[in-house]
Amino acid sequence: MTTTTDVNTGRTFAMSLNELFETVRDENGIPYTGKKIALKANRLGYTLSDAYISQLRTGKAKTPSFRTVEAISRAFEISVTYFLSDPDEDLKRVEQQREYVQMAAETGAHLAAFRHEELSESTIDVVIELLKVVKKQQADRAKDQA
Repeated sequence: MTTTTDVNTGRTFAMSLNELFETVRDENGIPYTGKKIALKANRLGYTLSDAYISQLRTGKAKTPSFRTVEAISRAFEISVTYFLSDPDEDLKRVEQQREYVQMAAETGAHLAAFRHEELSESTIDVVIELLKVVKKQQADRAKDQA
């Protein structure tokens, strides 16, 4: 990366990275930490430390290499274009996936079946709506049994 601010959005790398930490959740709906992202990136074959992620988040480190951007992107399971262009599209997908994870956790649905295929945005929306119906049915059933 040669610049610290995206010319299209005025966002710094630190701002974009912090937004991911605020928005993205793991498969259990828990926010990621720098340590979790570093460990995940390292398991994927990259070399990344929690300390460097912290420097990137605070803006102390301003020009990460493409390999670092790639490592962070893969750990968050997003496209590297999130950092290189207008992030609205990826953020919408991240928020959609977060809602899906939340609904899956609340209804006890299993996520493993969906991990190996890239789901379209409309398919994820349908799954979220179905999980909402399941959640409501569970709540209704619990009320009837009480």
